[in-house]
Amino acid sequence: MLALGLGFLAQFFTVQGIPILAVPYYQMTLGVDPFLLSIAMMGPLLFGSAIGPWIGHLSDACNSRFGRRRPFIFVGAWGLCISYGLLWMVPQSWSSSAQIVYFFIVACAYYVAGAIYTVPLTSMVYELSDDPHQRTRILGFTTYFFKTGSLMYQWVFPIAQLAIFGSVIVGIKFVGWGIGIFIFALMGMLPALFIREVKQPNGIGRVVDRVTVSFKQSLGAIINNREMRLLIIVVFIQMGACAGAAMMDYYLLVYFVHAGDIATGAVWKGVLSTSYALAGMACVPLVVHFSKRVGKLTALKCIFIINIVGGVAKWFIFVPGARWGIVLDAVLCSAVWTAMVVLIPSMISDLNAQQSMQSSTATKGATGSQAGAFAAVHGWAASFAGVTAFIASGFMLNLIGFNAASGAAQPEQALQSMRIILSGGTAVFSLCALAVLHYLGWSRQNSQIKQTFTS
Repeated sequence: MLALGLGFLAQFFTVQGIPILAVPYYQMTLGVDPFLLSIAMMGPLLFGSAIGPWIGHLSDACNSRFGRRRPFIFVGAWGLCISYGLLWMVPQSWSSSAQIVYFFIVACAYYVAGAIYTVPLTSMVYELSDDPHQRTRILGFTTYFFKTGSLMYQWVFPIAQLAIFGSVIVGIKFVGWGIGIFIFALMGMLPALFIREVKQPNGIGRVVDRVTVSFKQSLGAIINNREMRLLIIVVFIQMGACAGAAMMDYYLLVYFVHAGDIATGAVWKGVLSTSYALAGMACVPLVVHFSKRVGKLTALKCIFIINIVGGVAKWFIFVPGARWGIVLDAVLCSAVWTAMVVLIPSMISDLNAQQSMQSSTATKGATGSQAGAFAAVHGWAASFAGVTAFIASGFMLNLIGFNAASGAAQPEQALQSMRIILSGGTAVFSLCALAVLHYLGWSRQNSQIKQTFTS
């Protein structure tokens, strides 16, 4: 379990590793164009997530003596290490255009290695137990390492600025290779070394005989799964629409709550982020226990209802002089982010287990487990939703008339629009997710899936 948790800490940094250093290094230090840098960051991310389903299919079909998932995890961990270290080795003497091209190429390699690592690792969790509640507890345990990563990553750039390195350029190179070696390589390969994929006659993903299906058949079976489609819609709503609305909190903290004081606003944004991480940790045992008592679907519905209340409360929390009152925002809205990394993957693992059982029945004992493909589709949806949130937030800021050059003198209409987007967007989109979950419960016809989600 510890090896698995440290592997998920490495997985957290596969997502956050580039954003935490790319902007302060390539844009603020080397002076490359911010628009070109954003494209160079988003393109490789979409490319890596797009090949995820293919990586998942390959790991599903792998039949090595080391197991199906472990070879991919080991190779992916070292691939992440090398590519992440190389990201910060771009020559300073190169032109900005050459530096952007270098970043784009190495970032593509980084996100490909990330797909090779994260998809099989998540698939391994899906297959560690045949008990759906046990899978939820395992995912709850790994969430602690995700939250630990969210407490750590905001300090990466400040550490790179320490005087001991002599300059920020040298500091970023040291910190970059340090993350690559100690987090991606050493911690990342632990699941491949210490977790065994045991073969059993009828275990999900742990059988001697397997049905070989094509990539097209594998992906088609998942897309045609109604429950999977509805869960992916929920992922898009929360991690795309709700996350895009939530990005307004930083701007409100600076331009509305603290009247344009960027330094003070940044400090309180740090307080808010830390509060979310700590509250998320506290929510893990509550979410796991509550889902076992009332079922995963009912628990998820209740969490979105709380998020609706939190969305309304944002209107009254993000006001001038709020100070420590912003912690209430984390108390009300952190549970939904915990649910997105505990309950949603657990429900998807249930769908994989059910589909594998149906395949085993149809083929008289041979299994057709597609955990890799299920995990990859979920990962692609989360990545695409994150990119959508990033782009949508920038579009909304331009639409409402926000102008960074105006500093504290932002139009009153722009500030009020930020409040409406943050509060109203969170509440309305959470209500949409709740409607999708209600339809999921109403439309579900398979009694075995119904029992897994609700009992």
